[in-house]
Amino acid sequence: MKTDDKGPQGQEPHDKGAEGQGPKYTLDIEGKLIEWDHPTITTEEIASLGKWDLAQGVIQFDDDGNETTLQPSASIEIKPGMGFSKKVHWKRGDGQSLFDLRIHEEFAALRNRFGNVQLTENWILIPEYTLPDGWGTKSVAVAFQIPPSYPAAAPYGFYVPSSLAFNGVVPGSFQQVAANRPPFDGSWGMFSWAYDGNWMAAAEFGAGTNLVNYADGFHQRFREGA
Repeated sequence: MKTDDKGPQGQEPHDKGAEGQGPKYTLDIEGKLIEWDHPTITTEEIASLGKWDLAQGVIQFDDDGNETTLQPSASIEIKPGMGFSKKVHWKRGDGQSLFDLRIHEEFAALRNRFGNVQLTENWILIPEYTLPDGWGTKSVAVAFQIPPSYPAAAPYGFYVPSSLAFNGVVPGSFQQVAANRPPFDGSWGMFSWAYDGNWMAAAEFGAGTNLVNYADGFHQRFREGA
């Protein structure tokens, strides 16, 4: 965060009480100057003003090249100085600070729950997902894709081998040849399925709905049979 101590062309800052107004700031968000009237701003407000997804992260930087990754829900104080226009610089994060770290945290939880889970290109593979009777096998490989807007948005659908059937019958809402093929070996079909419950994700893993909850939900679909 960069804060000037002088006004334009080095002039002394004006008296903010002269017009009965509080301090105003000029935020530099990816090169776009935006007026801001409050002495603080949150990470979410910066991303919203910059028109990018919070999952991409927010990095605060100054003219010396110092960078600070802002955490979700963080409140950043914009020091008012003497009430003159400030320039506070932010840019979009590279995703490492929020999305990737969150995914790796959840990946560890998935491995703890399901064993040998794989993560490839934001796809999750559970090699041995336990099935109820009627599916002709005790377990099956299951895959699903994590959307870029996660955790705000839940994943949709899940993938199994194309040959999977219930008592010899192709299940409903099942595309035997998936259009969006997972990056894993084999032929994949897709169940059109949405998480049955309120998706209430939180900034902190474990404080809200997460990928373990999502994957556990597949049991419900399998119990329905064909």
